Amino acid sequence: MKESEIRPKELFQKYLELSGKDAESFDNSTFEKVNCIACDSSESKLKILKNGFDYQICTDCGTVFCSPRPTIKDLNNFYWNSKSAKFWFEEFLPKVEESRREKIFKKKALQLFSTIKEKGISISNLCDVGAGSGIFLEELKKIRDDISYYAIEPGQVSSKIIADKGFPVLQSSAETSSDWFDKFDFVVSLEVLEHVNKPLDFVLSMKNLLKRGGYCLITSLGYEGFDILTLGKDSNSISPPHHLNFPSVKGFELLFENAGFTDIQVTTPGILDVDIVLNSDKIPDFLEVLKSRGTVAINEFQEFLIKNKMSSHVWVLAKK
Repeated sequence: MKESEIRPKELFQKYLELSGKDAESFDNSTFEKVNCIACDSSESKLKILKNGFDYQICTDCGTVFCSPRPTIKDLNNFYWNSKSAKFWFEEFLPKVEESRREKIFKKKALQLFSTIKEKGISISNLCDVGAGSGIFLEELKKIRDDISYYAIEPGQVSSKIIADKGFPVLQSSAETSSDWFDKFDFVVSLEVLEHVNKPLDFVLSMKNLLKRGGYCLITSLGYEGFDILTLGKDSNSISPPHHLNFPSVKGFELLFENAGFTDIQVTTPGILDVDIVLNSDKIPDFLEVLKSRGTVAINEFQEFLIKNKMSSHVWVLAKK
């Protein structure tokens, strides 16, 4: 898979431009200073300044996080009313939906069930938190239709789309989904954690949705990924105010420990780190040499990143 297949360059550049303009519209005098979002340490130092947003790095666990950051109220208002969010949902996603289904969601569905089989996890139901339009649930159901699938999705339009596809849906955020607490064998959330104001509250909510002994899988962005470390502030992943949280591998482990999870497994199965850097305007000499060695060398290096937990695409599997 190539980055351009899921994020067409011209379309994605338009989204980034709108995001930058939206970031400038925030009144940072209302921002709230926070401790490390993973380990709660108060010890951090400025790492990145981008579009008026400060990103600190925790000196204890290496997590990078936006602080001070917008309030929950301001973030909610941003996601409902900003030009970049509107562009993402109304123009970007519809144009890449089928490509993302084929390149992302089908593969993740297969990976998820492979993980469940390897761990010997028995499930009768599964909930997708932040389910969007329900594409991932559709792909999961194609593989196993003996499971009851549910969705939690705050968006009114998205919730209706999910319901029309036949899935039970709770129009809510994870943090306000108490009607479904202690209900599920397995809960999954794709690419949500990086957006939330209070990651610990979000992870606690995921745990509350589970039955005792149930499992949670979260995918998110990690700071120690090759593309983010290489590109720094020029990384498109560092996109305030959309992306606020970039835990380290240790940070992910501590965050889930602090939420009371056990059997925590952090992996980085991402496959786009090298391609993302090669598509940037900041290609280091090392990658120029790697590129000259051909596709096999590039693929082997990406496999090295995966094996050593150095991709920015992170999976966290944990047990309640």
